[in-house]
Amino acid sequence: MTYMFEERVNICRFWDPHSGIWLLLPLQWEMDVEFVKARVQRVMAALPGLVDQKEITAALRQCNYDPEEVISIYLTMFGEILLQASASRDHNYTDLNSFRALLERDRVIEDLRQKLQTKEKEVDNLFQRNSYLAREVRYLSEVVQHLNQKLAELEADQQEAREKIRSLLNRRTPAVPPMKTITKPAVEPDQLCQVSHLTRELNVSNKQLQSTVHQALTDMKKQLEQLKGAVGKLTLVEQEAAGEVEELRSLYRKEAVERKSLYNKLLELQGNIRVFCRCRKTRTSSSCVEKTDDQELVVVQRGGRKKFQFDKVFPQSSTQEDVFAGTLSVITSCVDGYNVCILAYGQTGSGKTYTMMGSKDDPGVNIRSVRELLRICAEKEKVNFTLKISMLEIYNESLNDLLTKNAATALDIRVQGKSVSVPGLTQIQVQTEADILNVMEMGEKNRKIASTKMNTQSSRSHLVVALEVEGSDEVSGLTSRGTLTLCDLAGSERISRTEAEGQRLVEAAAINKSLTALGQVFSALKCNALHIPFRNSKLTHLLQPCLSGDAKCCVFVNVSPDIEDVVETLSTLQFGSTIRQVSLGKATQNIVPAKNNKSVK
Repeated sequence: MTYMFEERVNICRFWDPHSGIWLLLPLQWEMDVEFVKARVQRVMAALPGLVDQKEITAALRQCNYDPEEVISIYLTMFGEILLQASASRDHNYTDLNSFRALLERDRVIEDLRQKLQTKEKEVDNLFQRNSYLAREVRYLSEVVQHLNQKLAELEADQQEAREKIRSLLNRRTPAVPPMKTITKPAVEPDQLCQVSHLTRELNVSNKQLQSTVHQALTDMKKQLEQLKGAVGKLTLVEQEAAGEVEELRSLYRKEAVERKSLYNKLLELQGNIRVFCRCRKTRTSSSCVEKTDDQELVVVQRGGRKKFQFDKVFPQSSTQEDVFAGTLSVITSCVDGYNVCILAYGQTGSGKTYTMMGSKDDPGVNIRSVRELLRICAEKEKVNFTLKISMLEIYNESLNDLLTKNAATALDIRVQGKSVSVPGLTQIQVQTEADILNVMEMGEKNRKIASTKMNTQSSRSHLVVALEVEGSDEVSGLTSRGTLTLCDLAGSERISRTEAEGQRLVEAAAINKSLTALGQVFSALKCNALHIPFRNSKLTHLLQPCLSGDAKCCVFVNVSPDIEDVVETLSTLQFGSTIRQVSLGKATQNIVPAKNNKSVK
């Protein structure tokens, strides 16, 4: 019996009539063949992180032009990193295989971590050896002390024996009497023999003791010298190990900072909204949230645990300085001509207004942002800055100017292209921090605030503070325009818990409607929908420029850790998780040349 197997092999070649042979196509030509192009696109669609078409074409040659085999091989070699889309499609040669550099960086970090653990174990062993030698030194010191005490006791016995001999000798009577008569000595010869024998034994013991002590001291001196040398070597080894450990830690920190920088750069290129979560201090001893690390929060409900990921999680013990540090890099770009928007979202009483406004002694993001912008403007001596501030509130789906005495006049929103403006809105030019604080204090007094069952100082409107920064460069002649928009949203609330009635009920309905519209906008942005419902509410209509890709956006998600608020907490965290997946695109810089009015972006 004969078994015959046939394997079909795909070969892409072209016929050369001059030489009469089939020649292999160059890669650049082969990539344009429809048969190959379709398979290349199929591989790139399955692996968004793989963008080098030449490499894919070469892999298809080796795999009999089977795209499934190419995908399987690449996933086996490089893992799920190829499933992530690249930050931009405008790649150069060095960026085509960036996923390999990321994998190599991860390997370097893992090697550094293992070396660091090894060095720490060596240091622990050296510390244990040092402790053992220190215990031995203490033991030898005790032995020397005991021998010195014994030597002192023998010297005392020797002195006492000498005193007895001297006393016995003094008892003798004169040897020659006046009369030449022989008298009997006062001391018996036997007693003298005993004293002599005792003295001899004492001298022998003294010599033996001196020899023993001298030998012991010599041995101890040698041991101490050896111990001193060992301790010196141990100190040098410990210093070298500490230096190597510190160097490894420095390299590890450097790699971690570089990875964080690359991650932030990737976020900036993708235009992802940065979402920070802050937990208010609990009113009770129990809590429904747990902070596992700086970027993860866990909600415990009915025995179940649900995890949420954010760019930064601020625990209950975090200060206003810690919270502001997370937004510092985004806020400072306003001076360079970027539009920046910061939102605070959460249920009523979760600490949104405290995060944004703070107190007089401990200000929040609003005041600290103003201070930072003024400081940066003061450092740029060649640039003249003009700052204008405006404040408005969205109350019951109407826009109210907070910086005018005629607050009864409702404002309207005007759209011109991508720009959104509010005609008639009061703008006050400010120069110092005191000017801005006075303006914001005046606007806060005009804001609608009422008491509810859940919050005695509940904000019944959305507060929007806009600080326009215009800088004119004396050297280049360019003018930059950036706007910092600070939005303190009214708290979401359940009517059943607040038990709102009358006007409070109308206000709660308007607030929930606008927040629902905001959630619909973020959901549409997440899905890249063709139509984004910005006009469903005055809030989303006003924030349209901030959410259309022309601004850098940060969102503070404020939650309450109390168990009775677990439903609102889950809803708020789910809202923040949806926002974090929204990609707006890279923000544009607004610069106007001195000679004409065409924008340079």
